[in-house]
Amino acid sequence: MREVGPGDPLDRMISALRMGDGTDAGIANGIEVAVQRWRTLPRAQVAGRTRAGRTTVSGALGLQPGVETAPVDEPGFPDPVLDADIVVYVLASTPSPGDRRILASLRPERTILVLNKADAIGTGWADAVGAARQFGREFGLPAFPVVGSLAARTVSGAFQETDLALLRRLAQSGTAATVSAEAFVSPAAGPDTAARAELLERWDLYGLACVLAALEREPELAPQTVLQILHTVSGIDPVARLLGQRYQQAIARRAGTLIDELTRLAARAVPHGRSRARALITEYLDTDEARWLALCGGLVDPEVAHLAAGYPRPEPEDADDALARAIRWRAVVAGEMSPAARRAAIRVHNGYVRMWERMSSVGL
Repeated sequence: MREVGPGDPLDRMISALRMGDGTDAGIANGIEVAVQRWRTLPRAQVAGRTRAGRTTVSGALGLQPGVETAPVDEPGFPDPVLDADIVVYVLASTPSPGDRRILASLRPERTILVLNKADAIGTGWADAVGAARQFGREFGLPAFPVVGSLAARTVSGAFQETDLALLRRLAQSGTAATVSAEAFVSPAAGPDTAARAELLERWDLYGLACVLAALEREPELAPQTVLQILHTVSGIDPVARLLGQRYQQAIARRAGTLIDELTRLAARAVPHGRSRARALITEYLDTDEARWLALCGGLVDPEVAHLAAGYPRPEPEDADDALARAIRWRAVVAGEMSPAARRAAIRVHNGYVRMWERMSSVGL
C-alpha cells in the first residue's frame, strides 16, 4: 500500500472541498469514503467443510488468524457469507453437495480452490494433480493439490541434524521403511523406534518419504535444504504465488472502483457559485496517478482481463512497449463490446498513452 500524508493529492482535494460551500463539503465526504475504501487492505477468507484443513492451509499461506470462516454445509447452521476480496476454498475429498453449491456461486477471479490432504488421494502425487485439475475444470476455478499440514510445519518448524542422521541411515539401508507408518516405526528398522515415531508424528509419512528419496540421491543435504524440499513438495508455493497475484488484483479493482466513484461525483457536482468540486475532481482525474489507477483497474476488469493475460506486469518495459500496448488497446476499443468493457478498455488505452508520453518525453 502506498504511503499517504499531507502531500497526498486526494487528501489535499478533500481538504480544499471541505473549506467550500455545503455542496462541496458533502462531495468531500463522498470522496473521503471512497478513498478510505481504496486504502483498506484487501480481505481474505479461507472456507470449507469441517476437517477440510482450513486452519492448516491458512497457516501455511501466512494469513492472519481469524480468516477461517465457519464450516460450510454444517448441519443446523447457515453457510458462511463469502464476501471477501479473495476466497481460498479448501476441499479434502470429493466435493459434497454443499461444496458444489458454494463453489458454483463464487467468482473465479476472486477464488482459489485448494485440494488439501493430497497425499491421501490415489496412489501418488499424479493422482492428486489429476483430481485437482478435474475439480478446477468442473467449477471453472484455479485448483491446486496441497498437503497443508506439511506446508504449515515447514513454516513453523525446523529439521535437526540429529533427525537427518537417523534418516540418512534409513535411506542408505535400502529398506522399504516408508511403505507404511507401521513399517517406519517397526523395531526391525533399528533400535531408535521412539525417535522414528516422533519424526513420523512431526512430518507425516509423505514428508518422510520425500526426505528419504532426496537423501538416497544426495546424502549430505543440509537441514535447511531438506526443509525447503519439504516446503516445495507440499504444493503450497503455487497457491501462495496466486494468492499474491489475487491481492494485487484486488488492490487494482479497488483502484478502478475509486476512479468510478470520482467520475460519478464529478458528474453530480454541477458547477454553481463558488463550487470547485467538478473542477478539482476533473483536474485530479487527469493526473498521472489517476491515469495509472484507472489503467490498473481496467486491466483486471473481468470483461477485458483476458486481453492482458500475456503482460508480465502492468508497467510497460519502455516507451516502445507502452506505445505498442496503447495501439493494441485502441484496436480493442474499436471492436464490438459491452459499455462496461469499452469503459475499461478506454482507461487502459489512455493509461498507456500517458505512460508513452512520459517515457518518450512527448508529453513534456
